[in-house]
Amino acid sequence: MRRSGWNDLPPALRARINHLLGARVIASSVSGDSGVLPGAQIQVQTSQGNAFVKALGAAGQGPLDLLRQEIALNPLLPPEAPGPELLWSVDEELPGLGSWVAVGYRMRSTVRPIDLSWPEDDVAALVRAVRSIGEIQAPDDPMFLPEEKTFPTDAWETLADRRPAGLAKHSPWLAGRLEGLAEIATHAPEAIAGTGLQHGLLRVQNVLLPLAPDEAPLVTDWIRGGAGAPFLDLVAMLLHVRVHGGPPPEATLRRYGLPPGTDQDAVTCWIAVLAGHYVRSSLEPPPPEMPEVRAAEHRLARAAVAWLQTRLGY
Repeated sequence: MRRSGWNDLPPALRARINHLLGARVIASSVSGDSGVLPGAQIQVQTSQGNAFVKALGAAGQGPLDLLRQEIALNPLLPPEAPGPELLWSVDEELPGLGSWVAVGYRMRSTVRPIDLSWPEDDVAALVRAVRSIGEIQAPDDPMFLPEEKTFPTDAWETLADRRPAGLAKHSPWLAGRLEGLAEIATHAPEAIAGTGLQHGLLRVQNVLLPLAPDEAPLVTDWIRGGAGAPFLDLVAMLLHVRVHGGPPPEATLRRYGLPPGTDQDAVTCWIAVLAGHYVRSSLEPPPPEMPEVRAAEHRLARAAVAWLQTRLGY
């Protein structure tokens, strides 16, 4: 999605952000496809240090509420979670411009984006970073709901009932297998339950790797938290790795392994749930504020279905 830059923000909001930063912005850069939500995603440099600013306005109530949720959730993350430090937030009506929500995070200079040529060191560091999240106990707070109660697991059942015409675009392999996949997904409540911290929206772009071995990674876009089995984020992330040209997810799991005690059938069930979710979502009309999201879901659906074929062996 196209990202807005610093100069695209309303002057009143820029002045407000300068005030909250405690210094004038002297340089900025757009952070590309670094966030889940539309709007501005900006790296800013000031005389007081660097920050990462997200701002949304006139983007529809849904995205605004999601950014508000992110702002509310971040202070609740456990101290050991690799989330960014929240500096300030803005949620106000700007004269003639409607509602605007913005948030600023401290940006560390000791992290970097993942190299999308996928050197082995980056794959290994990514796996370590994502696995470390699931090893953290999720907070006992209503914002961190059990994944088995919040993540939709009935997609294959819906697809079997409706038989949408676009289903053939994904894979001929699905023909005649929808009911069987729906049966696999019925085991999701037991398969994905757990108490490990879940990010729930991990993508390649929001994991920043440490520049040195003794430094910590940084994971952004904590829009929704959850509690679940420790392997959930890792499996979901490996699909994003694949659609960005990375190695096959099954090969990565064989090389680096799953969290101790992980049940292989539970992993297969989760892959089936993700595949159904992405297939069904990709066939829905795109939301006006994020028109490219269905194309992204279609790519994820194809990767998930291919992985599922490998896991099931037929």
